[in-house]
Amino acid sequence: MLPEKSDMVKGEHINLSINGKRIFRNLGFSIEPGERVCFTGPSGKGKSTLLKMLQGYVLPDSGIIEINGKKMDPLNIKQIRSDMSYIPQNINMPVNDGTELLKMLRLVNKTEIIQDIMHSLDLEGNMIARPFDEMSGGQKQRIIIAICLSLDRDIILLDEPTSALDDESTGNLVKVIKGLNRKTIISASHNPIWIRSSDKTILL
Repeated sequence: MLPEKSDMVKGEHINLSINGKRIFRNLGFSIEPGERVCFTGPSGKGKSTLLKMLQGYVLPDSGIIEINGKKMDPLNIKQIRSDMSYIPQNINMPVNDGTELLKMLRLVNKTEIIQDIMHSLDLEGNMIARPFDEMSGGQKQRIIIAICLSLDRDIILLDEPTSALDDESTGNLVKVIKGLNRKTIISASHNPIWIRSSDKTILL
């Protein structure tokens, strides 16, 4: 049984404008522990911005964001981020391959776990050492996802996680995400397969 509100994510009366453009007006949402929630909507509606806001990289003009029962403010942003794993849409990395990324993130001890996740995503484990510039976008995206999932954080944020994946690879990723135990999954996507797999969809 999931602990009550152990990683509740909540937004209330959120307003945000960037460069004079209104992004959110009185936005509210509530995400329960263990839910798989997808924010969706047309491009430019603020899906990626919202994920950055949940990490404290973008702060609302007004309104409240609570994570794990803590109101986000400059004093606790670092602590809040430590409970999260973020998988960005832009997967350009300052390294040449997955092994270098593991060293940079100090995750070499999780190599076997990462390779197991890669197998579930229909990738050979030895691809962790293949140069990124020799891979397709979908292969690189799946390796980055596997590495980020190995962090084993309570809240997982995914920004357009299927952007470089075909339907079969998307289906494999859905199975992996559904198999995660007691994780709160918050994503931004317009992929219909991914959206249907979510417990709840929030239209922006």
